Amino acid sequence: MTRFPRIIAPKSSPFTMRMPCRRALAATALTAAAVAAAGLVPGPALASPVAAEAPFSFDTAPGRLPKDVVPIDYSIAIVPDAGARTLTGTETVTLRFRSAADKVIFNTLNLKLRQVRLDGKPVKRVQSDDDAQLTTVTLAARAPAGLHRLTLAYSGVIQTQPQGMFAQPYSKPGSGTGGLLLSTQMEATDARRMFPCWDEPAFRATFKLTVTVPAAWTTLSNMPVTKRIVHGALAITTFARTPPMPSYLVELTAGDLRSIGAQGGGVHFGVWAVRGREADGAYALANAQQILADYNDYFGYPYPLPKLDSIAIPGGFSGAMENWGAITYNDQLLLVSSASSIADRQEVYSTQAHEMAHQWNGDLVTMGWWDDLWLNESFASWRAAKETDLRNPTWKWWERQDAEKESAMRADARVSSHAIQQHVTDELQASSAFDPTITYHKGQAVLRMFEAYLGPDTFRDGIRRYMKAHAFGNATTADLWNALSGASGQDVGAIAAGWTEQAGFPLVSVTARCDAEGKRTIVLSQRRFLLHATDGAQSDTQAANWKVPLQIRAGAQGVPQSVLLTQDAQTASAGSCQDPLSADAGAIGYYRVQYDAATLAENTRSFGTIPDGDRIALLDDQWGLVESGAAPLPTYLALAAAMGGNLDTRAWEQITGALGTIEYDERGSPGHEAFSAYARSILEPVADRLGWDGKADETPDLQRLRRTVIGDLGAWGDQAVIAEARRRFASFLHDHNTISADDQDMVLSIVGRYADAATFEQLHALAKHANDEAELKRFYLALAQVRDPELAAQVVQIALGPELPPQAVLLRAMMIFTLRGEHPQLAWTTFSDNADKLLASFGNLKPLFLAQFVPDVFWDSLPLDQLEAWIKAHVPPEMSPSVAKGMEGARIRLFVKQSLVPAADAYLAAKATRA
Repeated sequence: MTRFPRIIAPKSSPFTMRMPCRRALAATALTAAAVAAAGLVPGPALASPVAAEAPFSFDTAPGRLPKDVVPIDYSIAIVPDAGARTLTGTETVTLRFRSAADKVIFNTLNLKLRQVRLDGKPVKRVQSDDDAQLTTVTLAARAPAGLHRLTLAYSGVIQTQPQGMFAQPYSKPGSGTGGLLLSTQMEATDARRMFPCWDEPAFRATFKLTVTVPAAWTTLSNMPVTKRIVHGALAITTFARTPPMPSYLVELTAGDLRSIGAQGGGVHFGVWAVRGREADGAYALANAQQILADYNDYFGYPYPLPKLDSIAIPGGFSGAMENWGAITYNDQLLLVSSASSIADRQEVYSTQAHEMAHQWNGDLVTMGWWDDLWLNESFASWRAAKETDLRNPTWKWWERQDAEKESAMRADARVSSHAIQQHVTDELQASSAFDPTITYHKGQAVLRMFEAYLGPDTFRDGIRRYMKAHAFGNATTADLWNALSGASGQDVGAIAAGWTEQAGFPLVSVTARCDAEGKRTIVLSQRRFLLHATDGAQSDTQAANWKVPLQIRAGAQGVPQSVLLTQDAQTASAGSCQDPLSADAGAIGYYRVQYDAATLAENTRSFGTIPDGDRIALLDDQWGLVESGAAPLPTYLALAAAMGGNLDTRAWEQITGALGTIEYDERGSPGHEAFSAYARSILEPVADRLGWDGKADETPDLQRLRRTVIGDLGAWGDQAVIAEARRRFASFLHDHNTISADDQDMVLSIVGRYADAATFEQLHALAKHANDEAELKRFYLALAQVRDPELAAQVVQIALGPELPPQAVLLRAMMIFTLRGEHPQLAWTTFSDNADKLLASFGNLKPLFLAQFVPDVFWDSLPLDQLEAWIKAHVPPEMSPSVAKGMEGARIRLFVKQSLVPAADAYLAAKATRA
């Protein structure tokens, strides 16, 4: 699921968070921002070895519902009243009593049940408890083992936020008049808001839906329509029965929808949008056909449904959801118009690749319980990255995924981090398990690391075994390890369990020894890497240990060698001491590396000759060591200076991110201008080489680099860049074709940052008259970059006022989070006073966002004790582990600032003295 939005802070801000797909928060937006009740987040890392869990068993699978009565099939007829925000329904559930029972217990929330019968006979009592989210039906007599039929009628509520069935108002394309759409969002535990059900993933059943809505509306669900009968102003639509699946995958959307479609491989593909926007689904339609064909081959199990619909929801929720056969997307993650940029297209492709991977990982094979959510989300993220890179090589997608891995490592380098596999005991914990940094990004990185270790073909064969063995069923992590073990002939569980069942990751220390002939032997050891911890916390984590699959390259052109690090002081041969050395070749590992001084010096001297992935890994690791206080700042800056004319985008993004952190931390200090000038001097040669205008043969990756360096030069006060941006903006006002959609963010963000009242009003006029949602977002976020305090106050009024269309709930939040880069106190006051309104699209993920990610965002907006008190007052008490994780991140940011500013000042002073 890609539920979290992409919440991106301004590039000069010190935080860059991507929160997922429920999955899917930097330079322009509120991206992937995305914990648990007591016991969800473990404390210090577990000691090695870690015992892998057992294979899936329905009888022993965790959950709150008893296993004596099991649903086999649901027939559900729903009549929503969109205007009144209510619904009524009838339901027949075929049940298997595995043993004689006098009670039937299932999930409901805010539903009123009536006419409850078992096998046509009245029951003794019906008790619904909304606090427990359970209904207990006491039978008139004990029912024997075997098949029975539970029938009932009920009424409920149509939600205004994406939980269960929800209503989404929107402005119609072109006319601007109001429209209304009904859709659903069930994951993790919200199907029970729309119909009574066994709302746990192990209870797979078939579903047959019927819905009555206005006859002018289109209705969509997981399966094709089998019958539609019009009665006056209403239409009754019945859908084919689904395969066995968990309740959280049920989907129902109804409204004034239109589609474009195609047929291929026995599957009908449809892309649906509100009337007037269906043509913008052409890019997604082509993507879906390509991706599905690739996945059919990779997984070795053909997509089993007759159709695959992709449904664009205007606003509603903030990401996408992998409902089997009927994937729902925030429309900006599915539709591409003439005003869309290459970044928009990349977002659409990668999101589709993620959601479609779920049609296998999650839908065909479902985790047995939310403890193993990573089997859904990590796999979808990993497979999506692999597919996006395969089909779009000029995007250098795996290099870009390094940023996701780094966000995971920053979160995982806290004492309060949690394991990929977390024990879940209730609904709050189930929703909080969708932690993007760990469940999505760390899991993806760990899978890539093990794919490299086992070999891609062997890894694929293991995945095929896993799919075949558990199709239309459930699985645990142990089932995955067993499948990979069968394919590889290795005990994968013994190697891999430590990576999913304990928090954190290792710092691998590399010490080189050279013999008389210059041949190098390296000595390897490991300990848990922490960004900042007291001596006590550090000693508590010393027992953590991993079996680390290293990829070691000796020499710039050397072939990586796999080495499994299993014990301290382990040795390995590593070429010549005169060659550069990488213990994370290709930046594939989920670990940090610390080289001895001589090896680091050789790597720095050879920095311009080593492969891009090795260079990226070295930058990542050295910056992480600097932030943690384990290495001096000059060791990192020496690497940045050694980039020279290299044009690798991800390496430069890593550098600009680090320099941007220091520039932000220096604001208000005497050293700010000197450091800004130094940072500009690092980027100016690259900007001069690239120029402002792309060449015909440039790749999207190189174009991205141009926009990165020019945008950062503008943010750091380069007067020539600011002047050129203003000149181009003046031309743009007269002819929008003078700046491509791809370059508009770059130019408009610079213009918006330094806007005076007249320029601000020009930008505002563009925003108000934008007809395309891609342009709408672009213009309004440029306004939110503004530095002028009086104009920033206007941004707040715009973000909270009626000017934005009703589906733009996420854009409102993006504006305030973008504003935070220049006005942290104003942004905090606005956010804290309007959190419910700004986070309306987050649904049941809001507590996780507030607890874990708000501290990372607002760490310097107010005293940390006040920030912590506010958060605790706005989340359930059970979220205290997540609050602790978030607040630790805030304190780490303060610690980093306090160390970076004097280190940067001392470095520049020494540099000036040498000059």
